[in-house]
Amino acid sequence: MLVNNCIKEFGNLLKDRIDPDLIDYALDYINHSENVLAFETLCDHIADFDVKISEDEYNKVLHIVDLLGLDLDNRFLYINPNK
Repeated sequence: MLVNNCIKEFGNLLKDRIDPDLIDYALDYINHSENVLAFETLCDHIADFDVKISEDEYNKVLHIVDLLGLDLDNRFLYINPNK
């Protein structure tokens, strides 16, 4: 599924800034048909560990939000690098 690949790609971009084991654990939710949980967990890690993401990475977040049909709420707005 396209969205799962987008989430995995996004997660892998974060492995140099967030413990790779945490990223792998979050991405494993995809294997249990929980792609929304996987994505939300990645975004929570970004916020929890105060990780700065690029504008390009944030555009990926917005794209995944759209693919998943999620509301653009504070979880995703908080990690906006242009805030």
